[in-house]
Amino acid sequence: MNSNITVLSPVPYQVFQRSDDYVADIPIAGTYDGEGPVEYRIEGTDWQQADINDGHFSAKILNVPVGGPYLLELKTGAGAYVRIPDLLVGDLWVLAGQSNMDGCGKLINLETPHKMVHAFYYDETWGIARDPLCRLNESIDPVHWSIDDPLEREKLNRWNRNFGTIGASLGVRFGKVMYKATGVPVGLLVCSHGGTSLAQWDPALKHLGGRSLYGSMMRRISVAGGKVAGCLWYQGESDAISPERGVGYKEKFRQFIETVRSDLQSPEMPFVYVQLACFFGDEALSEGWNRVQTDQLALESELANVAMVPAIDSTLSDSIHLDSVSLRRLGERLAFQALRLRFGRTDILSGPRPKRIEFVNDSRTLLRIHFEGVHGALHPSTGRCGFTIDANGAPHYIVSWAQAKNDPTSIMITLEDPVPAGSLLWYGRGLNPPCELKDSQGFPVPVFGPVTI
Repeated sequence: MNSNITVLSPVPYQVFQRSDDYVADIPIAGTYDGEGPVEYRIEGTDWQQADINDGHFSAKILNVPVGGPYLLELKTGAGAYVRIPDLLVGDLWVLAGQSNMDGCGKLINLETPHKMVHAFYYDETWGIARDPLCRLNESIDPVHWSIDDPLEREKLNRWNRNFGTIGASLGVRFGKVMYKATGVPVGLLVCSHGGTSLAQWDPALKHLGGRSLYGSMMRRISVAGGKVAGCLWYQGESDAISPERGVGYKEKFRQFIETVRSDLQSPEMPFVYVQLACFFGDEALSEGWNRVQTDQLALESELANVAMVPAIDSTLSDSIHLDSVSLRRLGERLAFQALRLRFGRTDILSGPRPKRIEFVNDSRTLLRIHFEGVHGALHPSTGRCGFTIDANGAPHYIVSWAQAKNDPTSIMITLEDPVPAGSLLWYGRGLNPPCELKDSQGFPVPVFGPVTI
């Protein structure tokens, strides 16, 4: 008599979130309409028997160590044999936000995939992570569709797979750096959507399920097991170019982070996000752009277990999207901060952050800026410095800038004229400022200001 077995869980290439003890349980479920038992094992271990009830079988392999790839084998009393290959136990990281998290770099010079870095794609399949990670119209959740008609959407999906030219992202590099540093495999949960505002990510829309961004993200986390190591976030462009959307960005973002942590019952879950990069646009938009950047910097010091990664030194592939070189570098920076938050790496600091600003002479022409979180020393470039100072709209010209003597974590700025009290200092003011100040590990100074001096 013929019999059929269907394995519903796990699926090939799936990554299971480890516990703090570096193990995970792997649940097994499926259907079977034959006679005799269903047995299972991780290759190289002893066979065990699954529970069968009304045509459904289930089991759980306990305490599988971090690592892999593991091969799950199943056999039945009727002679069927099934293999579920390439399972990993490691850390799951959510990739959320808008298009720069999707990845819009040209599909050239891509990051090489790695067998220990997998992705949960929008078509609900697991696989080795390779660009493009994000194919929105392949999602089962309507919130991600640009075309409602299923036949037309399938045509678009085929065209994108065969002829699409963009899709380089930061995710693969992030996963590889994490794995190399820790030996813990990585699963990337793709959840981003280009062109979206913080309001569109509102957790209050969760009840809409797959018709909301937040609902879709939570559903996908649930399908992946319901637990994650942390979240990577790159978003803000859609809010920064709209004066109305950008107001109160910090508080809205704070509420988003706190709600994600609450819904996942993980109050200290690491959350690593990107400060907005440069933008080739109308300078009239710069006030809103800089406001969001400032909010992003401020929030880092107000919430526990969060870290911000500057991107102001990035290069673009168009007016607003990072190119593949900058995305890979950003993936590495995100990984460093994830190592600091998730693994407690004390050798990794935040990167340079302004700490104290003071004039060091009575004429107010020599300004000292102290930084904290610096790896080694600050390294001013020989080009434009990225700092601007004005009082009531009148600029004060910077003659020179250099590393402070006997203090590699401070910068000295010499001004042409005395600066009156109440003047304002910026670093990275505008949409495309010349910001090249970094520390010894290549961590850049973020956009900040205005600071009253």
